[in-house]
Amino acid sequence: MEFLSKVIKQKPNKINLEYITSNKNVITEANDQFYKEDVSLKGWASWIFSVVFSFVAFVLLLLSGGSGSLIIEIILFIVAFIMLIYGFIAPARFKIYDRLNGIVFLPNRIGKDATLNFSTSVGFIKYINSSPGVMSGMLKLLSSRKRPRQGGFLAQHNLDNVWAFTVWYMDKNRPLPPGTAFDPYRQKDFERRKAEGFPKPLYPSNIATPEATKAQQAERLRIGKW
Repeated sequence: MEFLSKVIKQKPNKINLEYITSNKNVITEANDQFYKEDVSLKGWASWIFSVVFSFVAFVLLLLSGGSGSLIIEIILFIVAFIMLIYGFIAPARFKIYDRLNGIVFLPNRIGKDATLNFSTSVGFIKYINSSPGVMSGMLKLLSSRKRPRQGGFLAQHNLDNVWAFTVWYMDKNRPLPPGTAFDPYRQKDFERRKAEGFPKPLYPSNIATPEATKAQQAERLRIGKW
């Protein structure tokens, strides 16, 4: 297990408008107040599991030659069928970042959903043996390190990138992260921070997080001194 500091250590991948419009079942909202992802097992997220279970059952059936007990194969085919149907009827479940209030909402398939104050929560990577000799990580967020009563799943791929984006977006005193999806909201976000006197960032960064224009950057430096 590796606990993470709330530091922007790299420039996250851009969240572009084109990506959102072509993946409506993934990112459903990205603006100056909320970032929302549909993390339900709807569509291909569920159908992939169906294909995997069907493939494993088929391989086992070939290896056994159809002889002996077929209980395992039958169970796998049943699970595959259930996942196929579930892909059509799965309810939407959203991971939500509330930038202005500093709240992260994480749905859990087992147990209660988690509503976390990002400033006091703790990010960590849990490493597991995904296959013999292969380690994979899962990025999670806990309510605290000492008393992790609540928590949830953030990502299973591109962990450093997801964490960098999360810290950047949840720092309401910084400009919005890179990407054309946020461009329509940059001026509004800039005016809000300007009205507040450009307070210092909530979390440190190892990279520059400039304003959208040189004029805005100069104004932030003049008023906020950073």
